[in-house]
Amino acid sequence: RIHSFPRNSQLNRSMNTSTTTQAIRATAILTVLLWTKVFATNLGLGGAKNNAGGRAPEDTYQANPGDVPEEAKVAQDRAQRMVNNDLENISYTMVMAWGSMYCIAAGGNDSHALAQIVLYSLFVFCRIGHSIFYAKGISAARSLIWLVGACCSFGIAINGAVASFGIQS
Repeated sequence: RIHSFPRNSQLNRSMNTSTTTQAIRATAILTVLLWTKVFATNLGLGGAKNNAGGRAPEDTYQANPGDVPEEAKVAQDRAQRMVNNDLENISYTMVMAWGSMYCIAAGGNDSHALAQIVLYSLFVFCRIGHSIFYAKGISAARSLIWLVGACCSFGIAINGAVASFGIQS
C-alpha cells in the first residue's frame, strides 16, 4: 500500500505542538507577503512595458514604440529580468515551503518547525531585498542576497525531507 497522506488522527497528534502551529501560520503569512511582492513586481513590469511601448499592439493607450526614450526600454528590460528571476525562484520555493510544512506537521518536531519559520522568513526577506537591489542596479548586493535566498531554498527542502522520516506509516 502506498502511504501518501497521514490519517487525520496522525496529523492531529503531530500538529498539537505550538511551534508547528506557529510554523503553519508563519508559512501562510509569509506566502501572502511573498505573493504580494510578486504581484507588485508584475505591476511594475506592466507599467514599464506601457512606457516603452512593449505591450500588445492592440493596447493603444501605451507609448508609441518608435517614440520612447532609450531609458524606457532599459527600464522595461530590467523589470522583465526581475519578473523572470522571481519566476525562477519564488514559485518553486513556495511549493517546497508548503511541502516541507506538510512533512513537519505530519511527522516533524519543534526543531523542524522552528527551522521552517527561520528559513522561509529569511527567504522572503531576501526576495524582497533582491527586487529592491535589482531595481536600483546594485549588482553585488543583489547577487549576495540572491545566494542567501537560494541557500534558504535548499534548507527548506532539506528540512522537509528530514522531517518526512518522522512520519509514521
